[in-house]
Amino acid sequence: MTGIDIRNVTKRFDLDGRSLTALEGIDLSVPEGSFAALIGPSGCGKSTLLRLIADVFAPSEGAIAVGGRPPREARLSHEIGFVFQAATLLPWRTVRENVALPAEIAGVTPRRSAEALIDLVGLHGFENAKPAQLSGGMQQRVAIARALMLEPKVLLMDEPFGALDEITRQRMNVELLRIWRESGTTAVLVTHTISEAVFMADRVHVLSANPGRVTGVVDVDLPRPRDFGLMKTSRFNALENAVRQLLFDEEENGAAKARAHG
Repeated sequence: MTGIDIRNVTKRFDLDGRSLTALEGIDLSVPEGSFAALIGPSGCGKSTLLRLIADVFAPSEGAIAVGGRPPREARLSHEIGFVFQAATLLPWRTVRENVALPAEIAGVTPRRSAEALIDLVGLHGFENAKPAQLSGGMQQRVAIARALMLEPKVLLMDEPFGALDEITRQRMNVELLRIWRESGTTAVLVTHTISEAVFMADRVHVLSANPGRVTGVVDVDLPRPRDFGLMKTSRFNALENAVRQLLFDEEENGAAKARAHG
């Protein structure tokens, strides 16, 4: 069964009376329970693609299925969790209250308690802390726990660690893989970092810019569970280089086209 299936999706926006194509002809599948990464230059539509999956936007052309259903049905069934680059926690609420917020809004009693999710993300003992009392990495752990509150089948993450320092970011990568493994979700991560994409994902999808298209896919055959030692291996370096080649080949092609039209 396919967790996420995207077929020939194009997304256009109206901008100052003209049509802007953000994504064009996207074909992409994420198997159920797997971890996918989206990488590409700024402005290539990675975040737009996540929002199409999450039913924030609707495609101009093509079709998307989440668990075999339209994104709207999946969203209304609470099958999609979303983690943004900023934790966006409510500053007047405790960690426990922030994590429990989706269940309150939905008016449902979750199967897993906020405390259980706080334990899952490694924040036991901080249940009553306010966001201002937490580091950036801890705030993102709260955001991940909140996204898992309603036990979504799909977890979408838009550069959740982009604002963190490199050491904290790498530690959070390991923690996120543990959380993903224990939660059993299908995960999609948007990132600008090649090493992060390779370390996290089963498959890395490379997007071009203007408009965004899938220009290549790199299957990551590294063993799981993963640790920092993998980054020192020749296979990890080879996979990084494969992603890098796709990114920079596309960049060079784009520059050549711009010179030709100039």
